[in-house]
Amino acid sequence: MAKIPFSKLDLKVNASEQVIHTTNSKGEEISFEVKTYLPVKEKMELVSNVINQSTDDNGFYNPLKVKLYMVLEVVYAYTNLTFTSKMKEDPFKLYDALVSSGLFEQIIHAIDPSDWATIQKDVWDTIENIYNYRNSAMGILEMISTDYSNLQLNAEDITNKLLNPESLSTLKALAPLA
Repeated sequence: MAKIPFSKLDLKVNASEQVIHTTNSKGEEISFEVKTYLPVKEKMELVSNVINQSTDDNGFYNPLKVKLYMVLEVVYAYTNLTFTSKMKEDPFKLYDALVSSGLFEQIIHAIDPSDWATIQKDVWDTIENIYNYRNSAMGILEMISTDYSNLQLNAEDITNKLLNPESLSTLKALAPLA
């Protein structure tokens, strides 16, 4: 079998877009574009954004936050809609507007179905991989090591403060009171 150079295929990334027509509350028709395919590098960034924004204070992934940020990040990445900083300050309100109006569903129908399925699978697979790693021996050892190094930094910080002449004079002034 003869080898054929890949470049002979002259393949290009699918940059097609679909136009969605909708009406605002004032009855004005608004049209915007939706990419049907998102390049893999942009998909990776989208998944990363969803993951990074979906954890709570204890490092657990809240499934509702995951869904919320998945919707928002898909809209940001696939459409030419722009949002002000003020709008983005309340992601819950933005999510509710996009989903309850049916606009997000229209956007999803314009996207290649395999693209949407890939994004969802990648987000949930990444979360599962993070949990699996955290519960593995390596993950536990890394967490212990991080805790130890933080403790060591705290001890060094205390030592440095005690050796500081200003702190030492304050400590000496308080010592007779104790």
